[in-house]
Amino acid sequence: MNPQSVNSNQPCPAVRPLGALSSWQERRAKELMLRDLGRCVRISEIAEHCNLSRSHFSRAFKKITGHSPQGWLVMMKIEKAKSLLITSMPITDVVYECGFADHSHFTRTFSRLEGITPTAWRRAFDHATSHPVQPPVIDRDLPDWRIRNNLIGGMGQSRSQELRVVN
Repeated sequence: MNPQSVNSNQPCPAVRPLGALSSWQERRAKELMLRDLGRCVRISEIAEHCNLSRSHFSRAFKKITGHSPQGWLVMMKIEKAKSLLITSMPITDVVYECGFADHSHFTRTFSRLEGITPTAWRRAFDHATSHPVQPPVIDRDLPDWRIRNNLIGGMGQSRSQELRVVN
């Protein structure tokens, strides 16, 4: 029985789940994976450095991070790519700097994880930084506002809802 569970109903953040990587294993694994994102890193090599089998390492890593080692590594590559996309570096250079095989592989992966292509993401970031969004100006001098919303009911009848806001 865990001594922490006897003293409290709240889980202690320092207690790791059973079967998870220890803190030194997690730190070492992440350092090895992040050391050179452009190089193909083998999960078996990382597991070896953590003194675990490949399958046990993969299960323990997922318990700690919520992602498989390969999935976590891909997410880190995309995060690095986003940090490079905000610079003027050509996308082709970003692809190889982050360790993707080719441009189409990068675009597919980026789009799957971010929901937008790298080019569109860069454009949106550039637009957001060059044109800060101004909050809308509301004229409070008007006595009231009316918002009409015509809803069509199930029988084909039109209903009107009116919202009246008074200052």
